[in-house]
Amino acid sequence: MYISEKGVLKNSHTFFHTPSNMAKSMFFYLKVAGHFFCSTGYSVNRNDYSSFLLMYIKKGSGSILLDNKTYVAKENDVILIDCHKPHMYSSDNFEILWIHFDGSMSKQYFELLYDRYGCVFPLKTSTIIPNYLNIIFEEFKKDIIPNEPLVSCYIQRMLTELILISTDTRNEDIDKVSPVARVISFIQDNYKNKLTLEELSSKVNLSPYYFSRMFKKEVGYSPYEFIIMVRLNEAKRLLKGTISPIKEIAFSTGFNSESNFVTCFKNNTNVTPKGFRNTHF
Repeated sequence: MYISEKGVLKNSHTFFHTPSNMAKSMFFYLKVAGHFFCSTGYSVNRNDYSSFLLMYIKKGSGSILLDNKTYVAKENDVILIDCHKPHMYSSDNFEILWIHFDGSMSKQYFELLYDRYGCVFPLKTSTIIPNYLNIIFEEFKKDIIPNEPLVSCYIQRMLTELILISTDTRNEDIDKVSPVARVISFIQDNYKNKLTLEELSSKVNLSPYYFSRMFKKEVGYSPYEFIIMVRLNEAKRLLKGTISPIKEIAFSTGFNSESNFVTCFKNNTNVTPKGFRNTHF
């Protein structure tokens, strides 16, 4: 249906969905979706809309104001906004496909993506998001009640695509300029040794506090968590690929005692090193 709003042209469509209690408790779920053709006068300024907005710019461009930061989005970009907080966006003659959704892990996905990359994502050659949006709209156009488990899968796949896009771009930047890449390489070469935050941060001439925040933002792990992950991955390889005693594996992967190794291994895998070695995959 067409809803008369300033700047929204008459060939635009809006579709509403009332999610089931099951969807609200278990899934990502749709609240409203639209295919808008907008003139330059189109603008939205809200304090709260109790949902998350995913918008694909098919043509044209626009601007977004979120957390007192201004972002510019253009053709073939995706915008992701937490509408629970004050936000504003406006059009420069654009055509957009959009959904308001909520539920499941929506807030966690948004915070991860926003912290890594902001709220505007260039799709480049990826067609995953526009394809899934089109599938959703085609069902609405046929007056088909959305299959909520399937729609949840579509939304999660689109959010996952944004994570992949942000990770790819982030990794390109790390390879070029980030000191985190140098520390990761150092950890992978020296995980058997005692490593401290002070030592790692000094490798790139940063304060421990600033370096720790940078590392967590770019990698998703704290420096300590990353060291443990590297050690445990190597320990798993040795447990399944050799007959070396568990005590020997503990010391060879950087743990200071067998008991510390066993405790750490079980806390992270829910199984003891011996149990892991005896597990058939």
